[in-house]
Amino acid sequence: MYSDRYSVAVFDFMEDTNTTEDLLDLGAWLGRKQAFTLIAGRCSAATVVCLRKIREGKRYRALGLTWEEFCRLRAGISRALADKMIQQLETLGPLYFELSSVARITPEDFRLIAEAVTGEGLSYAGETIEIVPENAPRLAQAIEILTAGHTADEFVPEPPQRTLTRVERSLRSALADLERLAAMPLDTGDQQKLSVTLAAARDTLERISASVRV
Repeated sequence: MYSDRYSVAVFDFMEDTNTTEDLLDLGAWLGRKQAFTLIAGRCSAATVVCLRKIREGKRYRALGLTWEEFCRLRAGISRALADKMIQQLETLGPLYFELSSVARITPEDFRLIAEAVTGEGLSYAGETIEIVPENAPRLAQAIEILTAGHTADEFVPEPPQRTLTRVERSLRSALADLERLAAMPLDTGDQQKLSVTLAAARDTLERISASVRV
């Protein structure tokens, strides 16, 4: 959600970022965050707000860099992508990034369902689906139906075989990303985050496995 654990810290940090040393710290923070968000082609609203403040305040100059160089060397993305994300933040709002970080959705489709997206989640079929990773399958299906112009009454549960195929594909992709992360030169903090993520995934898989009777 937009009020995730990164947002408040980022906003407070940006308000106090004035020195070159602070900016270097910010560049390092963006680099670490990149490993967890941009690796999947996704980005949180907090990160884009951070980039916008840097560009608007021309704070990259304190590092002796141009905006293009800052994007490439410090944020790890192209200037074109950074400008595009900032424009999307201004036209679509932060909730677009919060939703797109969990479920794939284009800017065009988001405009179609924007009224159904709030800080509480995505309103669909008489309930509000919280925008969290564990709700990704439900969010994806709701987005597909809403953008197709169907009504909530037309909701049809996804067949088990189709769900299994989709989950298997997503799981393989997630495992590949985790392997890439494990091979990266992460600092101590990010290593701990990765360890916690792996432990939580292991516990969830073991619980699911125990409930499946063959």
